[in-house]
Amino acid sequence: MTKIIYGIKMYFVFFKASLKEMLIYRLDCIVGMVSQIVTQLVELIFIWIVFQNTQSLSGWNFMQILLLYGITLISIGISDLCFDELYQIGPEYIKEGEFDKILLRPVHPLLSIIGASREFTALGHLLLGVIFTIIMLIKLAIPITFILILKIIFFSIVGAAIIGAILTIFSIASFWTYRANEVMWSFYKIYTFTQYPIDIYNKFIKILITIVLPYAFVAYFPTLNYLGINYNMIYLSIVVAIVLWVIAIKVWNWALSKYRSTGS
Repeated sequence: MTKIIYGIKMYFVFFKASLKEMLIYRLDCIVGMVSQIVTQLVELIFIWIVFQNTQSLSGWNFMQILLLYGITLISIGISDLCFDELYQIGPEYIKEGEFDKILLRPVHPLLSIIGASREFTALGHLLLGVIFTIIMLIKLAIPITFILILKIIFFSIVGAAIIGAILTIFSIASFWTYRANEVMWSFYKIYTFTQYPIDIYNKFIKILITIVLPYAFVAYFPTLNYLGINYNMIYLSIVVAIVLWVIAIKVWNWALSKYRSTGS
């Protein structure tokens, strides 16, 4: 337990330093936010076009889909802010020999890496996600209570943790190939399936996004709870996050044991 508490403290030390470094380049930060907001607005236009030809998707109306979209963006924003550096393990840390330096630190190397994340576009995700969530809660006449706010914040963090665990698991490919970021990106983008009601998919896709890569627990099941459709599945998200992180750490430690220095 002492090691876990120490590790968490060190993570926040690294993250605080990384955040300060990110905010030094304010113009880059603003440009990154704006570009990401524009990208997401294009996706929203696609959703709007879909609803020009139908009144609902598997019982979900346009505003409910936008609420799901907003909740998803919040978790995506948090995960990008906290775990984006995992993409750099192969091309930056291992290839350039920086990973060997990290191994000399008195903390787990995974903490050093994720603590160095500083993704500008994550702030755009967060901002747009919060805006859409608030607007849709009002439009859907869902009372914005203190409990609901706490629930959204907590389960958005849990959702980000689920995404982070999945990225951590697939980041081990970096120990064998410098182009592991393409592998990670491929599995990461599967989350887009859960921006829509999962009932529109076939059985294979449902199993994929609820059991194999449980992205449905990031925002879909929490949104069902906020809409008053399903109250219980949201709490399973906590269990999913814990199980995934146990697997992620074990798998990452195994891959770390196979690591051999670049020799340069």
